[in-house]
Amino acid sequence: MSNKVFRILELVWLFFTCIAILLCAYSIIGGDYRDSLFFLVITFAAGLIYAVRRKQRIKFEAALKEKEQGQKK
Repeated sequence: MSNKVFRILELVWLFFTCIAILLCAYSIIGGDYRDSLFFLVITFAAGLIYAVRRKQRIKFEAALKEKEQGQKK
């Protein structure tokens, strides 16, 4: 995968996390605590996947940079 794909996937999961936070807040304001718990779980899951994707992209960029520096020598 290219660096661009990793970045897009990371942003997609960040977007899902933000949407889940908004839906959770809306459910809490509306007084539907059962649904808000569901959205809270979705928020944590999406945030976790975002963090994993971010770490994966950073590792990929470091490996790519190391490979480029190895070829220049």
